[in-house]
Formats: sequence, C-alpha cells, structure tokens
Amino acid sequence: MKTKSTLLCLVSVLFTNAFITVYAQAVNKQDSLALVDLYNSTDGSNWVDHTNWLTKQPLRTWYGIIVTGNRVTGLNLNVNNLNGTISSSIGNLVKLTFLYLGLNQLKGSIPSSIGNLVNVDDLRINENELSGSIPSSMGNLKNLSYLALHHNQLSRLPNSIGNLQNLQYLDASSNQLGGSIPSSIGNCKNLGWLDLSYNQLNSIPSLLGGAKNIYYLDLSNNKLNGSIPASLGNLVNLGNLFLSNNQLTGNIPSSLGHLLKIENMYLDNNQLSGSIPFSISNVGGGNIHILNLSHNKLSGKIPSSFANFASSIEVNLSYNHFTFDGMEMVARKLPAVYDHQALIPVQQNGNTISVSAGGTLKNNTYRWIRVTKTSKILVATISGDSVFHPLQNGIYLARVTNSVATGLTLRSDTIHYTVSDDFAESASAFSENLMQQNDKTKFFLVYPNPAKNILHVRINGNALFSLSDQSGKILLTTSINREGSINISGMAAGLYYLRNNSTGAAQKIIIER
Repeated sequence: MKTKSTLLCLVSVLFTNAFITVYAQAVNKQDSLALVDLYNSTDGSNWVDHTNWLTKQPLRTWYGIIVTGNRVTGLNLNVNNLNGTISSSIGNLVKLTFLYLGLNQLKGSIPSSIGNLVNVDDLRINENELSGSIPSSMGNLKNLSYLALHHNQLSRLPNSIGNLQNLQYLDASSNQLGGSIPSSIGNCKNLGWLDLSYNQLNSIPSLLGGAKNIYYLDLSNNKLNGSIPASLGNLVNLGNLFLSNNQLTGNIPSSLGHLLKIENMYLDNNQLSGSIPFSISNVGGGNIHILNLSHNKLSGKIPSSFANFASSIEVNLSYNHFTFDGMEMVARKLPAVYDHQALIPVQQNGNTISVSAGGTLKNNTYRWIRVTKTSKILVATISGDSVFHPLQNGIYLARVTNSVATGLTLRSDTIHYTVSDDFAESASAFSENLMQQNDKTKFFLVYPNPAKNILHVRINGNALFSLSDQSGKILLTTSINREGSINISGMAAGLYYLRNNSTGAAQKIIIER
C-alpha cells in the first residue's frame, strides 16, 4: 500500500510539472503553482464550478481568474464549495488586486503568507470556518481598502491592523475575537465602516476616537466593560452607533451630543447608570431616528431638552430606574416606550407610608395593596396624594399611574408595616368622620392644591377653618367670609387637612416645596 501511495504522489507531481510546462507557459510559474496548490488543498474536483481548471485551456479562461499580462491579478471563488485549507502558496500571487474566497467551507488558519499580497485592495474570506489569530502580517497590506472576515471562528485582531492607512471597510463580526479592541485602529484615518459585533471583546480603547471618518460603528454583542470613552464624541461623521448587549458601566458621556450626523444610537442592554445628559438632545441635530437606552440602570429626571427632538424619533427608555419625573413631557412629545421601570422604595414616617413617583402630583393615582399569603388586596386608591395611613398590620406595596404618561405603571417594593395601638384607635375614628363628611366637601373650594405659598378658600357664607397635620394637631385657625387666603409659606412639604369647623367637612391639602 505504501508503494502504491508513493507512486500516486509521484504521478501527481509529474502531472503538475508537465501542466506548468506545457499549458501555463504564458503565465508566471509561481502564480500557476499557487493556483494548483489552492485547487488541491480545497478539494477542487468537488467545487461547484471548476471550469477549465488544470486543463489545456489558457489560464485566463479558468473559472474565477483574472489575468493581466502574464500575472494573475484577480481571483473570485466566492460560494464555490471550497473545502479544506488555504495553502500558504497563496502568498505567491503577489500581483492580486482582489481575492474572494467567501461563503465556502475553508478551515484552519489564515496563512501568514497572505501578508505578501501587497497589491490587494479587496480581500473577502468571510463566512467560512477559519480559526486562530488573524495574522499580524495582514498589516502589510498597505493598499487594502475592503476587508471582510465576518462569520468565521477567528480569535484575535492584531495590533498591526492600525497600519492599514487606506482601509475603509472592516467587518470581523461573528467570530471569537477576544481581548481588547486594538487601540491602533484609531490610526485608520480612512475607515468608514467598522463592525466587530458578536465577538468576545472586552474593552473600547479611547484612541478609537481618532478614526474620525467612521460613519458606521457596531460593537454590539460583545463583553465590553468599563465606561463609554468620551472620545467617541470625536466621531463627528458617525451615522450609526451600536453598543447594545455588553457590560458597559458609568454615565453616558455628554460628548455624545457632538454626534450631529447620527441617525441611530443603540446603548441598550448594558449597566449604564446616572442621569441622561442634557446634551443628548443634540444627537443627529435633533433628527435622530432611533435612540434606544433601554435595559440599563439610568435614573433621574428626563432632560427637558428631549422636547427638542423631532416628533418622529423612536425613543426607548424602558427597563431603567426612571419615575414620572420628566416622563409626562416625553409622553406628550414623542412616540416613546418607557414602561417597566425598577421598583421604587416605600418610605415610612411614623404611622404613614409613602412613595416618591415624580411627575405632577395631581396627575398621579396611588393604589395601595396589602399582600397576604394567598392574594393581593387593593385597600386604597388615592389621587394626588402619595401618603397612606394603613389601619392594620401587614405587608404593603403601591402601584402608581399617571394620567399623562399612561405607558408606565410604577411599582414599589414591599414594606412590613405595624400599626401602633394609639394610632389605630384615633385613625379609625378620624377615617370614619371623613367618610361621614365626604358629601359635604362640596361646600368649600380650595385652590391651588397642591400649593406652595398661598392657599385660597372659597365658601358660601362665613366659617371658621382649621389646618392640621397628619397627626391631627391643629397648626392654625382662621375665619373665612365667602373668600379668603391662608399663608402656608412657612410650612414643610407634606400632607395636611383643612377642616370647616362649622360643618366638619375636611379636605386633604398637599404642600409642595
């Protein structure tokens, strides 16, 4: 068997040498040998199209080959069922200006000899099964403008990528690239398209901001951590920014407001925190199409600058830590998604509990729920007042809606509440009295409510009024003849009760600060 195998190899070599001598004399010998190697190493006999390969026909008639003079200058074998490895002799095709081996089943590594193809300006070996590091010799391809490596199993992007001064397009997405994005990529001054999505990269270099001609930047679906570099604000030609599905932390840099040409910005599914910078409304010159900030830890008031956005912008603020602060403006102005915010805390003050939901208090409705082992029981629905006086022990939570920002229901965490004995008796009596007098509240008008400095009262007739705090302590008493006012500028923010001492009717008063 060994003798037979050796004989076959000898015959193959003799055939190849004879072919080169007889049929390919018009083409450079090293080019011809490189093509034969490629055919043999990639199962050429089973290619989809191998017309005229290794035949007596002129080499320029072989499928996919461009010949100029006596040199091979182009090779296009895309989608041709190449199965095997790229032979190192590919580097002998030094006059190639383009090399297309994409959408095949090539395996193994990219040979370092590919760095010899110094005339190539278009290299596509995407959608194969190539593995290992991208060779550093790739940095020798000084004329390269288009590089497609996506959908392989490549593991490392070399620092030498920064040597490609003419590179305009780089797609290495959907590989297994790890480590940092090489900071040298900021040297690629002509780079317009950079797609490194769906890899395992772990950091964004600040020097990336040096590649000022980038108009498409996709770093989504990696393992990027740390903060978003402020230098990304230098990418003034950027039209699309995708940083979704990473582990980025810290604040959104205000410098992103310098991106006046941007059309789509996706920062969703990270761990960004803090408030949205006021400058964000400058992105895209106010005409950005999509701004996705969802699935982060952003909080604080929505900037009033959001009102400067064009009404057609799609804003997604959902799954953050926002309340109704600024959300009413967003709801009025933009087709925004802002549901599913983080739980808001419940505060206890004496024998009352409350939540801070933001927004305009009079627009808020608070539904207080007592949680048992088997159910959730709605025990109170209060409009314009976040303070609740529970009358029995238990676990409570709140649901808050807003009449303007209707796309959001804020949910609170739970609180274990215990009623003191003294309060239980007095609160019960006070609650019963309010219920009995509920129909009589129409006999006097109080405005504004909530109030800040002056409380106006209007009544049919003359009556003595008293203002008390939540414990029932009377803070002041005044007489009102048809219409009058009460100075409340010295009182702390909170819930109070104004009572008509003649009829017993009472109304809740909110003082804001």
